[in-house]
Amino acid sequence: LVLAPAFLKVAWYYATSANVKRGLIYGAQARNTLDLYLPDGCEIADVDSSTSMGTTRKDEEKRPVVIFITGGMWIIGYKAWGALLAQRLSRRGIIVASLDYRNFPQGTVGDMIADVSNGISWVLDRVDALGGDKRKVVVIGQSAGAHLAATAILRQTEWLARSPNTWSPGSISKFIGISGVYAPDDPQLIEHFHRQGLYKSVFWSIMEAGFTGSRASEALPRASPVSMLHEQAVRQSVHILPPVMLCHGEADSSAPPEQSRTFANALRGVGVSVAEHYYAGKTHTDPFVTDPILGRDILLDDIANSIFGRRVEPFDEKPLIPRIFVSIARKFVPF
Repeated sequence: LVLAPAFLKVAWYYATSANVKRGLIYGAQARNTLDLYLPDGCEIADVDSSTSMGTTRKDEEKRPVVIFITGGMWIIGYKAWGALLAQRLSRRGIIVASLDYRNFPQGTVGDMIADVSNGISWVLDRVDALGGDKRKVVVIGQSAGAHLAATAILRQTEWLARSPNTWSPGSISKFIGISGVYAPDDPQLIEHFHRQGLYKSVFWSIMEAGFTGSRASEALPRASPVSMLHEQAVRQSVHILPPVMLCHGEADSSAPPEQSRTFANALRGVGVSVAEHYYAGKTHTDPFVTDPILGRDILLDDIANSIFGRRVEPFDEKPLIPRIFVSIARKFVPF
């Protein structure tokens, strides 16, 4: 409630901006839709779910493309959660596609991964038509979305070996994970989630692991990026994996920052390039919600610098609401 004025401003932009193309269909399943956020000078003339899109370009510049997968505990994810980040990336000349996917109980983790993979494929097929730069297609996942995106990219190495006509992780220039979960088969993490209110029975159901510890230990590694890096099929294809950047708040009580450290070590162990950014005193939602609301968007600066491969001058973002409201809200945010 305290942050509602800021959220309403973002919602108004999302609902009314001509630069946002909402509800484009990328697949045949429920919630297989995405939103496109276009920079000034990039306009879509026509689009549908089965053909490439035509674009009207006011300039010839090829723009970076971000494919964003939102978080939400695998239960309450929604593509519009990425509106503030997408708005500010588009101001920097970046095209953003924010994906929806089936949530639990509408789908389980395998369905979610398939949706994310199909959404990535849809965007990759249309990069040229969007005026995007094929050399700068970045996948960004936040929280549970970081888990799904990382899993989809790693699992794609296996699917690519079986079906060479599908998309390749080599088409992605970078994966950026924000406050992510990368080892859901870690017993300590499962206990942590249970204490936080994501109960084991629900979590195991989401992860297609049944309701007993023994069954969970057998099934969960198939949805664990850290464990997948030990699979022979993935290790044989590690050369096509993109570089990775992991961002995490040190005070995150939802997804412990050790998740990013563990994933980074596992990636380096198989030869993948990794950069890590940890934010002292920042919670699960500070880098993604409260800091951007205040206009101090350190996470966005790190993302923009990584995408462009150089230091990008920060924009002068105005606070959406007074600092006192954010200070009050932080006392009650449970993440």
